[in-house]
Amino acid sequence: MIRHLLAKPLIIMMLLLFTTTTLGQSEVPPDDPNIIIHIVQRGENLFRIALNYGLTTEQVAQANNITDPGNIFVGQRLIIPFNELAIVQQPPETHIVQPGETLQRIADLYGLTIDTLIQLNGIENPNRIYVGQVLQISGEAVEPDFIETIHIVQSGESLSGIARQYGVALADIQQVNDIVNPSRIYVGQQLIIPGIHPTNTTAAELPDFVTSLNLRPLSFVEGQTGLIRLTTQTPANVTSSFLNRSQVVISQENNTVHLMFIPIPIFTEAGIYPIEITLTSSTGEIAQISFNIQVVSGGYGSQYITLPEDKVPLLAPGVEQNEMAILTTVTSSFTNERYYQGTMSLPAAAAMNAPYGTRRSYNGGAFDHYHNGADFAGAPGTPVYAAAPGQVVLADTLNIRGISVVIDHGWGVYTNYSHMAERYVNIGDFVQTGQPIGAVGNTGRATGAHLHWELWVNGIPVDPMQWVWQTFP
Repeated sequence: MIRHLLAKPLIIMMLLLFTTTTLGQSEVPPDDPNIIIHIVQRGENLFRIALNYGLTTEQVAQANNITDPGNIFVGQRLIIPFNELAIVQQPPETHIVQPGETLQRIADLYGLTIDTLIQLNGIENPNRIYVGQVLQISGEAVEPDFIETIHIVQSGESLSGIARQYGVALADIQQVNDIVNPSRIYVGQQLIIPGIHPTNTTAAELPDFVTSLNLRPLSFVEGQTGLIRLTTQTPANVTSSFLNRSQVVISQENNTVHLMFIPIPIFTEAGIYPIEITLTSSTGEIAQISFNIQVVSGGYGSQYITLPEDKVPLLAPGVEQNEMAILTTVTSSFTNERYYQGTMSLPAAAAMNAPYGTRRSYNGGAFDHYHNGADFAGAPGTPVYAAAPGQVVLADTLNIRGISVVIDHGWGVYTNYSHMAERYVNIGDFVQTGQPIGAVGNTGRATGAHLHWELWVNGIPVDPMQWVWQTFP
């Protein structure tokens, strides 16, 4: 069986070589300028090969009878069809904007004028370039455009299939979304699809005592959490402001490593936003770093919900505002100690049936509500587990969320578990990952038994599933 499986690629290659040789001898003369044979090299994919020859993936796939563009192998001989409109060349050289870079510094790095960069990239405002933006530094002028798109994972999709769909490498999607295990994606997850490989070249203009400044991901997503990591040679005090809000700075290692979890509130409009970082060194030197960050839409869907008549009063704005005020107050406190390690665990052994961010219409009304957590359709009485270690800071019955428990995991990170039938913990209890803290129920503004799970960062509810597949920091 093993010998048979190993023989298949060899047989396919022999058939392909035979077919190519036959074409070259009968239908395609060796000196035919309309045909080029490309030998697949390690690390290449069909999208990049097609791009190198000025073709589309579909054109190369069709010329070689390839039904699965993601299934090519090293050493495979590909027929490159002639295209009168294509120029056989490498793609234009590009530069991806990094934190702290300016257009002038980028121009100096490549020996260009700032006017040349403006013309090549169709830039209207030189001060509005943003981290992650791809700039052409050679080639023809182009219209400005976003280089990333957001893909919402659908039922039955795999990360490798999504990579093939967009013609990008699987490793690129993993890198930009910080995905360690490609099999751990979930329905409703927002994936950033990169357009171009990142570059290590930098023209950042940073203060002398700053050694590095990194963003993850390069573009932030509405409703998700971004991470900024700044390191300094000597101890420093760091403050920051983004989206008209002071950001919490976590300083470690004798105040030389500074982390910022940046929660992007739902309904934040897609656009370019400035961030201001102020540093005060141990010698009293004050420096500022300013750059722009792109926020992209989360692409959340919509949902119609019908509430029983006796629960309609819970839709009153005052009821919602009061409950959100309670949770915001509880989750805005900052605990210096971090209790969690790695990713969050799932809070229930049940399927997720409602993702974060969905716009909701109740009883035929406007889509003026949104789902600020993830729902798990567990049967009544199904155990609810703590997603990470932490201290219980709220254990109560709320009007909308019913029987609820909020756990402080440190560093401004909290999880909330709601609509439970009963709870097994009280305020002040310290819980561990996987410890039962309650049971699935139907209390509060619910239409059936399920667990409503939220994750709050510095007083803002964000997509909890991002913290299941991504490690912070």
